[in-house]
Amino acid sequence: MLSFLRTGELGPLKLGLTMREVSELLGPPAWWTDGGSVAPVPLLWGYRPFLEVLFGREPPYLLETIKVMRLPAAGRKYVQIARLRMDRDGFHDEMRPSDFLSRQVWAEVDALIVGRQNGSNPIIDICTNKIRLVWSMSITGEEMLHRQSDSGLSEAAYVTRRDQLSDGFLGIYSSRSPKLDRAPLHGWSNFTSDQYLALIGSTETNAE
Repeated sequence: MLSFLRTGELGPLKLGLTMREVSELLGPPAWWTDGGSVAPVPLLWGYRPFLEVLFGREPPYLLETIKVMRLPAAGRKYVQIARLRMDRDGFHDEMRPSDFLSRQVWAEVDALIVGRQNGSNPIIDICTNKIRLVWSMSITGEEMLHRQSDSGLSEAAYVTRRDQLSDGFLGIYSSRSPKLDRAPLHGWSNFTSDQYLALIGSTETNAE
């Protein structure tokens, strides 16, 4: 898992492999679909419960996106992903964005940014030049944050509550341009890792 977060490669599974090479590596998928395209072969493959892979639309159908759909439970050391066995490296399904950032997984050369989207589907993401991690909030969480915001929250308090309420993990995506995969592309508030953690840290300090 740690290597995937840093490199975008899941062991031997990496972008640019052909569909045949992925098939030989992982075996047959649990399901597949055309991914909304008119390609003569299914381009989106799923390996329950952790992995999806998406191929390009033209032969030889090169691997374009690797998605780890969910994180392992905290009580498991290893998880099986198709024919691959992954050590979770201490990462688990209850972690929030600040938990990942506090682990100092990425170096400065990874050009890391933390994004906050306030649109109709408010999410927080962590983007590097290799991967993108995405979290959403539940309807209940959105309503709670809205009520608290109406009472007046500082920027630090708002970011902290968003982080705490981001309990809907939407996956880790490895692609050629993770930042360009954002949807929508605009309307984001971006922070460096240090800025994001400083806002949360200042709120915790004030609470003490």
